[in-house]
Amino acid sequence: MAPGGLRARPSGLLAIFRPRRTWELDLRPVRAAVGAGVALSAARACLQWIAPVPLKLVFDSVLGHHPLPGVLSWMPTAPTPRLLVLTGAMVVIALLLGLTAFGATAFLASAGQRVVHQLRCRLFAHLSAQSRSFHQRHAQGDLLSRLGGDVQAMQSVVVNVVPVVAENTLTIGGMVAIMLVLDWQFSLLALGMLPVLVLVVRHYLAVIREAQREARRAEGDAITAAQQILTALPVVQASGTEELEVARYGGLAARSLAANRRAVVLQSRFTPLVAVVMTCSTALVTLVGAREVLAGRLTAGDLLLFAAYFRAMYSPARQLAKLAGMLGRGQASAERVSEMLRIHDEVPKPLAGRRPPAVRGRVTFDGVTFAHGEGAPVLADVRLDVEPGERRAFVGATGAGKSTLLRLVPRFADVTTGAVRLDGTDVRQLDLDWLRQQIAWVPQDLALLRSSLWENIVYGSRWTSRSDAVAAARAAGVHEVIAALRDGYDTDVGEAGGRLSGGQRQCVALARAMAREAPILLLDEPTAGLDASTRSVVGAALDRLSEGRTTLLVTHHLQAVADGYRISVLCRGRIIEDGTHRELVGSATAYRQLYLADVAHGDDEPRAGDAGPAQRLSVVGQLRAGSGG
Repeated sequence: MAPGGLRARPSGLLAIFRPRRTWELDLRPVRAAVGAGVALSAARACLQWIAPVPLKLVFDSVLGHHPLPGVLSWMPTAPTPRLLVLTGAMVVIALLLGLTAFGATAFLASAGQRVVHQLRCRLFAHLSAQSRSFHQRHAQGDLLSRLGGDVQAMQSVVVNVVPVVAENTLTIGGMVAIMLVLDWQFSLLALGMLPVLVLVVRHYLAVIREAQREARRAEGDAITAAQQILTALPVVQASGTEELEVARYGGLAARSLAANRRAVVLQSRFTPLVAVVMTCSTALVTLVGAREVLAGRLTAGDLLLFAAYFRAMYSPARQLAKLAGMLGRGQASAERVSEMLRIHDEVPKPLAGRRPPAVRGRVTFDGVTFAHGEGAPVLADVRLDVEPGERRAFVGATGAGKSTLLRLVPRFADVTTGAVRLDGTDVRQLDLDWLRQQIAWVPQDLALLRSSLWENIVYGSRWTSRSDAVAAARAAGVHEVIAALRDGYDTDVGEAGGRLSGGQRQCVALARAMAREAPILLLDEPTAGLDASTRSVVGAALDRLSEGRTTLLVTHHLQAVADGYRISVLCRGRIIEDGTHRELVGSATAYRQLYLADVAHGDDEPRAGDAGPAQRLSVVGQLRAGSGG
C-alpha cells in the first residue's frame, strides 16, 4: 500500500468510507472477517426492511378489512390464528435481528481491532526506521502521543462507529427503495428534510473535528513537556523550578481541556439540533400521512410502515450525534498518524544489499561531504584511508565534525557527496543490517534498556546467556567493576541506565562491544566525564577491545592516543593534519596546541575547550589558521 495518506479531508460519513486513503488502514489481512461482517450486516438490513411488515398486516388485515397480499394467501383466514402467526413472525424477526447484529458487530469490531493493531505496529516500525536527525527534530513525547493516544482514538472509531454506519448504510438504501415503490410522492415528502440534516451533520462534524485536532495537538505538547520535565527532573529539582515546570505543564494541559470542552459544547448543540430536525420531519410525515389515510389513499398499516422506515433512516443521524466527539477525535488522530507515515527520513536500504563473506576492516572516506538538509556542510571533502586493524583517533575542537564522521560508517546518516567504503565497497551498496553487525559502537553516553545488566551486555549480539555476558565482561577487563555491584550482573539498570554511574555504564558499553565480536570498533568519547581512576580502567578495557580490530576513536583526551594511534586533526569539517603523535607534537601544529592544553589539565577532564581563556583562544586560532591546509 502506498504511504500517501491525507490528500483531502472529507467530512462527515464520507471520511469513514475511505479508510485506506484517509485512515492509512490496510484491510487485506482481514478480508474474510470484513466480508463475513458485511454479509451479516446485509442480512440484518434485509430483516430491517421486513421487520415492520407484520405490524402493518396486523393493522390492515387483522384489525382492518384489507386482504392479504397474494404471496401470503396461505395464512389462516380467522383473525386470531392470523394474529398469532404475525406476532410469531415479529418474534422470529427480532431474534434473527439480534443474532445478525451480534455476528456483524463481532466480525467487524474484531477486524477493526486487528487492523488498528497492525497500524500501530506499522507506525512503530516506521518511527524506528527514521534517521537520527528525524528523532532530533521531533519531540519524543509527541511521537508517543501519536503512537498511543491517536491510534487508540482511531481504534475507538473503527470499533464503535464503522460497524454502525456500515449496517445503517445498507438499511437506508433498501428502505428508500421500498418507500419509493410504495408511494414515491409521499417518500419524497418524507425525505424532504434529509438535505437539511446532511448540512447540519457536515457543519458540526467539521467544527468538532477542528476542536479535536487542536485538542490532540495540545495533548501531544503536554506529553512532550511531561517527558522532558521527568527526564530532566534532577536538573529541575536542583534549580528549584518545580513550580515553574508544573505551571508550564498545566498551561499546556489547559489548552487540551479547553479544546475538548469546546468539542463537548458543540456536541451538546449538535444532538438536540438533530433531534429537532427529526421531530419536525416526523411531524410533517404524520400530518400528511394521516390525511392520506383519512382520504383513503393510504392504509393505517402503510402509514406505520412509512413511519418505521422513516425512523430507521434517521437512526444513523441520531447515533452519529451521540458519537460525534469520538468521530472527531478519530478523524483528527487519523490526520496526525497519516502525517507521520508520510514522512520518509529513513536511511534507504538497498533492494539487494551485498553481504561479503569476509570483512578485512578497511574503512575509506572518499571525498566525503555531509550537511544537515540545506545547512552549511558539517564535513567537507574528507579523504582518508584506515587500514585493517589500524587504530585511528579523530581530535579537534567541539563542532569540528568528528562524531559525524563516525556516524557515517554504520549509516546512521548518509553522505551528501562522496562515499564511505568498507573494503572498497560503498556502504550504501551493502545490506544495512549486515553492515551494522560488523560494527561495535561505544557512544559517549550509552542509553541502556530497562532490564538486567547482563541482558544489556548481550543485547544485539549472537550470544544470549548470562554466562556469555560474564565472559564478554572478563574479556573486556571490566568484570570486577560489574561484579562489585550489589546485584552484580543481575542489577536492574533502571530507566536508560539511570541506576548506574557514568563509569559503570561505559563498562557495560565496552562489554557489549566485546560481545558483538565485530571487526570494526567505533568509539565516541568513551572516557568523557570519567575521573582518572575510572578512566584508567576504561582505557585498559579499550586496549583489549581494539586489539585486532579497525578502531576509530573520537576523543579530547589526547594523552590516551599518544601511543598506538594514528591521529587526524579536524577543523571545520576538514582534516587539516594527519600523523602519529610523535610526528605532530614535534612541530608548531594545531595538534601540538591541543596536546599542550590537555597536558595542562592533568587528571581533569582533558578538553581543549576547557583550557584557560588565553590558551583556549590560542588553540582555536591555530585550528582556524590551519583550516585551509
